[in-house]
Amino acid sequence: MTRTGLSPLAWLADVEKRRRAEGLRRSLRVRPPVGTELDLASNDYLGLSQHPAVLDGGVQALRTWGAGAGGSRLVTGNTELHEEFESALAGFVGAESALVFSSGYTANLGAVTALTGPGALLVSDALTHASIV
Repeated sequence: MTRTGLSPLAWLADVEKRRRAEGLRRSLRVRPPVGTELDLASNDYLGLSQHPAVLDGGVQALRTWGAGAGGSRLVTGNTELHEEFESALAGFVGAESALVFSSGYTANLGAVTALTGPGALLVSDALTHASIV
């Protein structure tokens, strides 16, 4: 509490109320078992995560490479798979090289970091992905 008797975080209640009124309040939802619904809101809208060839490839990769990298690519996690994929991607787009990121957030972080510097002004709008804001 402050000397005024108000919590220093009281403003958050107003923010939450406004977000709810604007339809911007988000909450976690439990995902149903695979195959029970068509999911057009995910990154798997084509259903490739359940394609037999993808599942078989995943099982083979687990047997060959294990269930995790054990560390970041820089520390212990770089594999032939990373190198081959980046080389193939570079060839596909006609570039000298390519760099693959583990998520959209890290891709945005890498791009913004590489393309800006001290004193840079980034301008975005309401449609900018939340990981950039």
